[in-house]
Amino acid sequence: MTIQHIDTSRIDATDRLRQINPGWVEAFAREIEAGAILAPVDVVETADGYRLITGGHRLAAHVSLGHTAIEARVWPASAFPDEGAMRLKEIQENILRFEPTELDRAVAILHWKRIFEETRPQPKRGRPSKEMLADSARIFAERFSSAAAKAMGISERSVQVSVQIATGLSDATRQRIAIAPIADIQSELLQLAAQHPDRQAKIADLLLAEPPGATSVAEAIAVIDRVPAPAAQAPWEKLSDRFARLSEREQVRFFAAHEPAIERWMAARPRRRSA
Repeated sequence: MTIQHIDTSRIDATDRLRQINPGWVEAFAREIEAGAILAPVDVVETADGYRLITGGHRLAAHVSLGHTAIEARVWPASAFPDEGAMRLKEIQENILRFEPTELDRAVAILHWKRIFEETRPQPKRGRPSKEMLADSARIFAERFSSAAAKAMGISERSVQVSVQIATGLSDATRQRIAIAPIADIQSELLQLAAQHPDRQAKIADLLLAEPPGATSVAEAIAVIDRVPAPAAQAPWEKLSDRFARLSEREQVRFFAAHEPAIERWMAARPRRRSA
């Protein structure tokens, strides 16, 4: 790997896991104009230039300012022998180094799952093919959930929900909501992913309209189906739903951060009489 200044026009930045957020691009551009030195982007050499591995927003910021060159860590083609290796590098950047939205994380985890399964061929067994495939899918899902949860410090349930979201959303819907508020609300994404792609498009129409035709997926569904909108969740219900998906380590941190409130609640509870 070498660090070089390379021509931005020779970098292929297509087919990325994360959609470019104009707000992030503008923020990076302001930092650059103010004299900040951003980390180099990562690229891999190709036959006719370079392919971007990490740093999509930084690259877009430089291009928006009219810069024709950017500092980059240039990797030889041998460093990433296949598509899976390049995707893993991008996933590590998106999930482990930055704070992705719930949607970004779901998409990255799904790609990680596919790479995980492709690099671990399923063993052959002397059993009926349908039964074997069903068992193998379950076993590999369990193994991946465990590995991903450990790597990211989240619960296995969170990993499984992320995969459910990414597989349930159509590509078109995913692109439309990538930088919308719903992209960072897991419960809303899960509801949307459960809908047929045609209904997803109609729901997105309502959520993204100006002004919005609905403020939640449930409300949008009610509008489409012409039924009364469900009662909105209370703030504590939303928090409880999110807390339940945290890993044990994250829950302990939450308890520590809110220890005074927990102690007040414990003190106010009626004491149980011992038998």
